[in-house]
Amino acid sequence: MKDLFGLEIDQTSKWVLFHDESYCRKSNFLYHGFLFVKKQNSRRVLDKIKEIKKNYNKEQREIHFIELNQHSESPNGEKTKIALEWLNNSRKWLEKDDIKFYCFGANKNNLKNFWTNQNDYEKNVYLRFFEIGLKAAIRWFNLDKITHSFLDNGRHDEDRKKRISWLNFDFFHSKLSYEIDPNNIKLLSSNENESKLKLSNFIQLSDVLLGVIRSSFCELGSNQKGQNECVDNFIDIIERFNDEKKAYNKCSRYWKKFCIQFFPSPNSLTKEEFLSGDIDSITKRGNFYCDRKTYRQQIAEEKNLKLNF
Repeated sequence: MKDLFGLEIDQTSKWVLFHDESYCRKSNFLYHGFLFVKKQNSRRVLDKIKEIKKNYNKEQREIHFIELNQHSESPNGEKTKIALEWLNNSRKWLEKDDIKFYCFGANKNNLKNFWTNQNDYEKNVYLRFFEIGLKAAIRWFNLDKITHSFLDNGRHDEDRKKRISWLNFDFFHSKLSYEIDPNNIKLLSSNENESKLKLSNFIQLSDVLLGVIRSSFCELGSNQKGQNECVDNFIDIIERFNDEKKAYNKCSRYWKKFCIQFFPSPNSLTKEEFLSGDIDSITKRGNFYCDRKTYRQQIAEEKNLKLNF
């Protein structure tokens, strides 16, 4: 059997990384989504992703979470149906350890400006959180080797294009050369017609998974019916991992396969700690946390408080 790159598969645990990011203005959180696909099973997963799109005559179309405004039952709800099928299959892929997904949410409300150059704040935050998130994901999932990394090149958003440009090869050589071979890091359009690569579909899957998580923590508009439907579909998994009492259950079928972490917590994180390369010490310091109520849980809590008065 051959992998995504036409090479014979060996038994070493090797992974391919696909990265996407998203900013939520409502909550002031920056999210990095890291999708790891096991190479030896990657073609089977990709074939299924493509098959689902083909079933709805959307084989060459992009699926982006932000564009899912139609309910799946509406006449134009094919993209939402595709996203829902992807989410249902992602449950199986996670259970089988075909994929792993790590969502790292940067809580900018709790972040101080540790940089003297004010103009570089956004750039430094973006790069620092990419570095911390990726290193934390690799350690948490205990990944043996990442052979290739693909970053969404941000075709749809000028701000995203700027942010992706910050992830240059100098950054990877200086910060991540031990985790990833910088020679195998590529920008990849999520548009398969543009990239001429089927791998673009993994960027789209990353976008859907990250969009579902991001949107679980904020109120969606009445015109975002497809997005709401996707959140409802996947909320049970998200609410397993936004509660520390459940998130670290070793008996869970998603243990060490799916993870949501936020950073930093509202404690006195020092500049030296934040800029340190020692991710383990940052984690032990208690600056990573997962306890954060989804929007649905917030509403339920408010209703209970009103009933108690």
